[in-house]
Amino acid sequence: MVMPGEAPDDQSKLLADMRARVESAAAEIDRLTSELLAREEWVDELESVMDMVLGLLDTPLVVVGDDRRIRALSRGAGERLTGDAVVGKPLSSVVPEAVLTALEARLATTARGPDDWEVDGAEPGLIPLDVQPLPSGGAVIVFGAG
Repeated sequence: MVMPGEAPDDQSKLLADMRARVESAAAEIDRLTSELLAREEWVDELESVMDMVLGLLDTPLVVVGDDRRIRALSRGAGERLTGDAVVGKPLSSVVPEAVLTALEARLATTARGPDDWEVDGAEPGLIPLDVQPLPSGGAVIVFGAG
């Protein structure tokens, strides 16, 4: 269909330009999709490695999200922490309130590394030895071997 004042060649050129842009966008979408799939495979592999390493680790170590729910835990943590220490449970269900309060205070100051912890009434194996904040707001917590 020829628009008034427009030559058929102009319309053909416009249509060819639009097709070229659509093809370019489709190629970019394909490239990004391939990149996303590769990254998902990489994440799956890293998660498998982490699960394997945590399953072999006797040190009580817990990874919590920004919501303070357990995202991962080592075999040692599953064996030594009180309560039902499983992925998805709140950290507060497996550590005493005094320990949780000390952890929250430590995370609020963004302190890193081993330090002296003062936690009244906590068993030695439930006193954190090290807390490493994660960029997402979560943390990796290493407890005493107690």
